[in-house]
Amino acid sequence: MKKSPALLILAFLLSSLGGCNPWGTGLPEHIIAQVNEEQIPLEQFDREFKELILESDKDAKETDLGNLRRVCLDQVIERKILVQEARRLGLKVSPEEVDQVISDIKRDYPGEGFGEKLGLKGITLEEWKIRLEEKLLAEKVIRSRFRSQEKTDEKEALQYYEDHPSSFQIGQKVRARQIVVADGEEAIQILKRLKKGEAFEKVAMEKSLGPEKVQGGDLGYFSPGERPTEFNHVFNMEVGAISEVVESPYGYHIFKLEEKTEPRHVSFGEAKLGILQALGQKKDEENYQKWLKDLKGNAKVKINKKWLR
Repeated sequence: MKKSPALLILAFLLSSLGGCNPWGTGLPEHIIAQVNEEQIPLEQFDREFKELILESDKDAKETDLGNLRRVCLDQVIERKILVQEARRLGLKVSPEEVDQVISDIKRDYPGEGFGEKLGLKGITLEEWKIRLEEKLLAEKVIRSRFRSQEKTDEKEALQYYEDHPSSFQIGQKVRARQIVVADGEEAIQILKRLKKGEAFEKVAMEKSLGPEKVQGGDLGYFSPGERPTEFNHVFNMEVGAISEVVESPYGYHIFKLEEKTEPRHVSFGEAKLGILQALGQKKDEENYQKWLKDLKGNAKVKINKKWLR
């Protein structure tokens, strides 16, 4: 039985493309993904994934590794799409720009620390520089191509203000200092010194066990419920007053109230600038995501799912 000319042409095309056809049934064994015409070698991706694990604040559980691996691959693919767009537009990152970033990073790794860190990650300086250049190029194309044209006017800001009244309610806050010690008798002796006129800040730096002792016991500003129950005592004090000894599970405290602000509603005049900035940033983010989605939608991406199982 003779094959039709159309089938013969199709057979010729398939045989000439072979098993590396990026839009065909699969990718070569050593390739984890392909973005347009650019292939991502499995070995290269695994080194980047290892780096992500090492830099993660949390130890990844085995059950999370699959999801984390996919997230890492998505990030690599997105970077490749952005870099390809940058190159299409003729954008470049100069060697001087790369060297400047490397110099800035090396300041955090005295001596041979930087090289040791690269060794721990299992990558060479040259490979790391290539990846850094890609990241800088991706940032450059975002800056050059993404421009938000929408502006937020005062009418929109006022509408947001009226629709979110609770967001502009400021609760009561106090700024207080404390001296905390482990022994109740010692706290009583400290209180006597304070009542005789010794400076609270000086005694706090000398006697307090709290980490804020270096700031003279300054706890900063806080609202009711933000600190242990015993700290609520300060909300009933007058500004400038010093408390009696207050016992808690953490020790024996003496407080001094520095400032107190009463609850109030923020006026639109006070809030307007912040609302305009927040709404503007929200529009910028929405426009950026739309731009990125369109960019991704035009890219031809193929993933070797075997390596994500």
